[in-house]
Amino acid sequence: MIRRGIGAGSGTAAALFCCLAMPALAGPVSFQFKKQSDWGQGFVGEVTLTNQSGDDVKDWRVRFVLPQDIQGMWGAKILKHDGDTYLLGPEDWARQIRPGSKIAFGFQAAPGGGEGPRQVLFQPLIAGEAPKNGAPETPGDVTEKPIYAGSPNVTAAAGKTDVQFRILSDWGSGFQAEVAIRNTGAEPIPNWSLRFALPGRITGMWNARIASISDDTYVITAASYNQAIPPGGEVRFGFLGAPGGVVGGPKNLAFSETGAAVAPLPPVVTATPAPGGPPPPSPTPLPAIPKIFNYAEALQKALYFYDAQRSGPLPKNFRVPWRGDSALQDGADAGVDLTGGYYDAGDGVKFALPMASSMTLLAWGGIEFPSGYEKSGQRGYLLDAVRWGDDWLMKAHAAPDVFYGQVGRGDLDHAYWGAPETMQMPRPSFKVDADHPGTELAGEAAAALAAGAILFQKSDADYAARCLGHARELFEFANRHRGAYSDAISDARAYYNSFSGYQDELAWAAAWLAKATGEARYLAQAEEIFRNALQRQIWHGTQSWDDKKYGTAILLAQLTGKPEYFAAVNHWLDFWTVGDRGARVQTTAGGLAWLDQWGSLRYTANTAFLALIYAQTRGAAHADRAREFANRQIRYLLGDNPRRSSYVVGFGSNPPVRAHHRAASGVSDVGDPAENRHILYGALVGGPSAPDDLAYIDDRGNYITNEVALDYNAGFTGALAALAAEHDGRPLENFPPLAPP
Repeated sequence: MIRRGIGAGSGTAAALFCCLAMPALAGPVSFQFKKQSDWGQGFVGEVTLTNQSGDDVKDWRVRFVLPQDIQGMWGAKILKHDGDTYLLGPEDWARQIRPGSKIAFGFQAAPGGGEGPRQVLFQPLIAGEAPKNGAPETPGDVTEKPIYAGSPNVTAAAGKTDVQFRILSDWGSGFQAEVAIRNTGAEPIPNWSLRFALPGRITGMWNARIASISDDTYVITAASYNQAIPPGGEVRFGFLGAPGGVVGGPKNLAFSETGAAVAPLPPVVTATPAPGGPPPPSPTPLPAIPKIFNYAEALQKALYFYDAQRSGPLPKNFRVPWRGDSALQDGADAGVDLTGGYYDAGDGVKFALPMASSMTLLAWGGIEFPSGYEKSGQRGYLLDAVRWGDDWLMKAHAAPDVFYGQVGRGDLDHAYWGAPETMQMPRPSFKVDADHPGTELAGEAAAALAAGAILFQKSDADYAARCLGHARELFEFANRHRGAYSDAISDARAYYNSFSGYQDELAWAAAWLAKATGEARYLAQAEEIFRNALQRQIWHGTQSWDDKKYGTAILLAQLTGKPEYFAAVNHWLDFWTVGDRGARVQTTAGGLAWLDQWGSLRYTANTAFLALIYAQTRGAAHADRAREFANRQIRYLLGDNPRRSSYVVGFGSNPPVRAHHRAASGVSDVGDPAENRHILYGALVGGPSAPDDLAYIDDRGNYITNEVALDYNAGFTGALAALAAEHDGRPLENFPPLAPP
């Protein structure tokens, strides 16, 4: 039964209260609840609020009765809770509901069963009104019980400093926090570190670095530029974490002041044998470094990694014996088929932005270095890998202005350590559309499919045409309905937040469409965006799932030959090699070009890949320097480093054996010290967490140094293809070897 609102009608400025039993409200703002999944012990539900009036809703409250216990929420937050009565308010990004628009929020509750919210009381606040805190909004005795309602500020005195922690935003599945350290003493602090316990996972950090992780305790150290804190001065750093709902801030906070200079390593002590005694044991010799690595074998294994990441029904004669069919209901909650595609990393979520970005770079490697794939016998495997990803991207493009950008919730998924084949948690589908745009998502998918169209043109023209058709539509969607995708899919913020904005993806997609079609309109738009939005940015990062301007500049240099694109690339590569205008990437004593701590080697590999493409671009300056840099960095990754150890699972000397990958681990506890049961051949691990050759830990629980991911291998694979074309080498004949019983 539907009860209409009590009070003034649509279009007035008065507060409206609307009650309903279940399905929807045919008033100024409709409330509709849909249960997405129910597994007995719990369920996931979604509420959609649609503004059917002609006025803006600036803020809102919802009160309802729900017998089950809400255990997690996204898109809204619990303001008050008493018994089975909940009072909800919006996250900041979901406060406004424009006329004709809708917003959605969801929650997980336990146990399962039941019909969902009852006795719903909705209060929209029409344009200009202040939220009402009086009795009509919160009838009865309601006590506060924050779940995902953010955190109060926390300030602690630590020696001669004050440390303040505060939550800047909390969207349920993740949060953003800021820490300020103020020097209250009379002497400068030359260097500092901070230790605290924080349940959950830090997923990104800026202006500081994670030195170590033990259970839920983090040790944070200064960045190279903010080590010193003058008297009365302060430093600030921030981080993203997951899940949300941080209450009370960090625990066991401790501040340490250290000297400005890093203490030298202790001297090596050589034992002197006593006269007549046995000689001291000989040290274990370090493995020899090959003069030339077998790049064909490395490429063979790097592509195998993508097989191990496949989701959905697997083909016959699949070559990863410890993987099976999985996630066969993906998309069922939305009435679309979203099976297939790739799991992002060592977990079971499908994040479309890094997946599409990886497919673009994989295809680019095949376009630029075809002889490397042919010579090593890997072209067929490359085409299979790109097709598996592109097939899913076309499935996700369910309508011209609809693209599904994520399957699975990060917090629910990351709480489970086990194989994808046995996942039981809900896997909701998240999309962008005309009302909730996601320019980065649609633009990157357009780029991936345009690159795929070029890659498949000679071997499968019909498939190439399908890819190109979707690429055109996706670009128009991205261009016509502009907005940050992480506003539309809030769950992605804690994992793949859009930091660089969407202009780079628009230019990147337009450049790829220009390359695929030869049409001047795409090239003109790519050049316009580059000139107005990208050219004046700082070029001291590199190509990543988030930032595409570096690859865009190389494409535009290839397509036009104009000096401004070559100049941008030259500045960027100078930063990575000889220095650019006083700035240069940090370099370890062993020669690793190190940009950032989280998955450091993927940034190095991406730079090497693009440097090799640029080195063969007509008109490129310092091509030999770019080629030499790339060769040196890839050799470092394969084992030419002070550790004499490969960073590629199953390749070379002393490779990682405890990669952070739940399917390959074969254990039920991420903290189990045993080696992984299955060899995840070809996976490039994160690598050193600091510009220090020894800052790597082969620890399954250390996701900073030992995680693997689709985007870690993408540029790396293309670089290996380039080097395989230059050097002798051959793939292994009996690969993969038979798995142990």
